[in-house]
Amino acid sequence: MTGSSDQPSAIRSYLTDHGFTPSLRQATWLDRTTAHRTVRVVSAPGEDTELICLAPHGICQYKATFSPGTPDSVIIASIEAATS
Repeated sequence: MTGSSDQPSAIRSYLTDHGFTPSLRQATWLDRTTAHRTVRVVSAPGEDTELICLAPHGICQYKATFSPGTPDSVIIASIEAATS
């Protein structure tokens, strides 16, 4: 499951199972919001996957970009670190 065609569906499945919901602003954004931040994952087939951590009021705390060939396990570990 490391190919670019598999990555978005595997990542989306993980995100859905862990409380991320589609953003009303953009279909490729999946968000998980807490009292302290929003963790956003932007994922589209064949494109980079972005992990964005936003402070309240949408201020970007950090952003990581993963190329389409990045193993799912690396992206998922990064998402877990951002949400913990």
